[in-house]
Amino acid sequence: MVVKKTPAKVDIGSLIQPVSAMELVLSCLFYGRSGTGKTTLAASFPGPVLLLDFNEKGWDSVSNVENLEVLKITSWEMVEPVYWYIKKNLKKYKTIILDQATSMQDSCRDYLMQQEDKEFMSQRLWGQVSGEMKTWLINFRNLTDDDINVVFLAHHRASKVDEGDDDDEAIDPNIGPQLMPSVSGTLQGAVKIIGNTFIRERFGVKDPETKQRPRYVEYCLRVGPHSVYATKLRTPKGNDVPLFVVDPTYEKLIDLMKKGFSKPAVQVKPVVVKRKVSNG
Repeated sequence: MVVKKTPAKVDIGSLIQPVSAMELVLSCLFYGRSGTGKTTLAASFPGPVLLLDFNEKGWDSVSNVENLEVLKITSWEMVEPVYWYIKKNLKKYKTIILDQATSMQDSCRDYLMQQEDKEFMSQRLWGQVSGEMKTWLINFRNLTDDDINVVFLAHHRASKVDEGDDDDEAIDPNIGPQLMPSVSGTLQGAVKIIGNTFIRERFGVKDPETKQRPRYVEYCLRVGPHSVYATKLRTPKGNDVPLFVVDPTYEKLIDLMKKGFSKPAVQVKPVVVKRKVSNG
């Protein structure tokens, strides 16, 4: 005989709130070349922040950030215990950073090879790496259900052109995180924001005395729709998204998701066409 328990009385009406009042909890994927500002951007998220370092040792650029702690992940066997530690201490952190997903994948590969005493990867082993990575990336992403922001960092996938101007990479039809295609596809579909970090170099007007042009360097995050780079930013229909954000921060991304991008009004000047009048 099955005894049905009477559900506890809950005031459902008190739990309902306007969608505009819901706090945005972000899941993000930032990828780019080394030194383009990925870790700095991730560290701008609300603290306390826990940075899970998969043998990247890239915390020097954020060593002055308050409320940021670092945990070195030295083996794949640490991934599951770390996840459950976070689940058991949900009030301790507001943001989790995985630095980087690329190195996390390498750690998983090395562990599986060691477990089977293999010197070379087989198709079966790659399939196991894919399965393990998908499982744990989604598990960490789901920490957003516990009101924790989750930021995945990844290396920039190597293109055919390794050096040169940023636009040179347009010959590669798909530029995204340096991950297995199946893992990359799963992660890209799971997050709310996908951004590509890059450095933009500009030159000012030449100084008449020194004959030199001042050089300006800007750290940028590509988020707008692009035919080559993997990008995404979820925002209400009708909101415009810029091609990129200069000096990106958590606050700027939240503002974009809520309000969109306000384009400056463009004044169109009338075009006067002068025609020669023939005397003939």
